[in-house]
Amino acid sequence: MVHLDLRSGYELKIEGVGYMRLWHADLITYLPSVKDFKGASNQLGGQHTEVRMILAILKKYGKVNHSTVKYANDYSLSHLHAYGLLVIEEMKRRKFNVSEIIENEYLRDDDALKLLNEYKEKKIQFFEEHNDEYMKECLENLKGKGINIRLDCDGYG
Repeated sequence: MVHLDLRSGYELKIEGVGYMRLWHADLITYLPSVKDFKGASNQLGGQHTEVRMILAILKKYGKVNHSTVKYANDYSLSHLHAYGLLVIEEMKRRKFNVSEIIENEYLRDDDALKLLNEYKEKKIQFFEEHNDEYMKECLENLKGKGINIRLDCDGYG
């Protein structure tokens, strides 16, 4: 169940999941999903839902006030569309059925396509806040959920 409390500044809580979070983009390909094995935590599908929710709040109210995603206010919707496309690409790779309507909404955003390409070429992160420190925070958060992701690469030790 999703709770939207407008009195507290559009704070969002998904029952049983916790508060909103955009995982570091470099983690998307590692997030577990129900397609991986029976009983798996659906972090990947949940990430798609969170992008949709943040976009809806931004479009309707002009800002999101939840502390873990408030930084999204500082970026164009294209950044969220690009991030959403990355999530959709991974979902499709894992054989999820993804709404063409949603995917096409993101694909119509030329700036999002440019940002996605720049991300893939390792030129940018979608959000400056998604740095090495944030990666470590995400890995610890996932570990607290019983999801151990080990990245053996520079910067994420």
